[in-house]
Amino acid sequence: MSVKKLILLSLAALVLPAGAQTKRIAIIKADDVTSVNPKWERFFKLAAEHDVPVSAGVIAVSFEKQDEKYDEWLKKWEATGKVEFWNHGWDHRMWEEEGKKKSEFGGSGYDHQKSHLTKVQAASKEALGKPFNTFGSGFNAMDSDTAKALNEIPELKMIFCYPGAKPTKEMKDKILLPMVLRGENDGTGKPNFAKFKEEYEKKKADPNLTLSSIQFHPAAFSEQGFKDFASIVDFLKAEGWTFMLPSAYAASIGK
Repeated sequence: MSVKKLILLSLAALVLPAGAQTKRIAIIKADDVTSVNPKWERFFKLAAEHDVPVSAGVIAVSFEKQDEKYDEWLKKWEATGKVEFWNHGWDHRMWEEEGKKKSEFGGSGYDHQKSHLTKVQAASKEALGKPFNTFGSGFNAMDSDTAKALNEIPELKMIFCYPGAKPTKEMKDKILLPMVLRGENDGTGKPNFAKFKEEYEKKKADPNLTLSSIQFHPAAFSEQGFKDFASIVDFLKAEGWTFMLPSAYAASIGK
């Protein structure tokens, strides 16, 4: 998608701590929590059965649209220690303005983005008793205004993004969680284990392949999608990868 190109410019301010990795670490990045969806329930249970912790991005307008049962459901899963929720923006919108495509965190301007980030943080604190500590934008689109706004919200210390960003002295306290390995090779909500394994085999010899977030959209999984997700995590575990939540990863590098 066109917004993908923005990431190389927008996240030039983020840095992965040098020498932080002693083993290969995977972080499951599951997108688009908006309701107590049976597929999310199944996904969390399946991950737990395979002894894999998962992080899940909440589109925070859902706090307004859902009732207290939703908040309790989120808190129930976080209490297991196997699930961690994160800031996936307020509304996950994309629109066109004066012939230009814009999104919540792509071309929408600093004021728009800062207000949405802070609104999400406040909603999380009210509903869950604490602000989120990790951020991932809708469509993975971010620009320089996103970097500026994130720099002003210290509790958002971990950032999901595409790989390839070059670090600068700005935002030096943020932790980059790049999506080096692709979880859904057939499109949104469509993991394909055979293709994942084929792509992985091409990358696994790279000594720099020490950390990867892996993106999934469980609410869009088919029956086969759940099977392929399980196959992917089992395969990576057999390859020696350790699965961690964002906060556990931060703690492991002393952040």
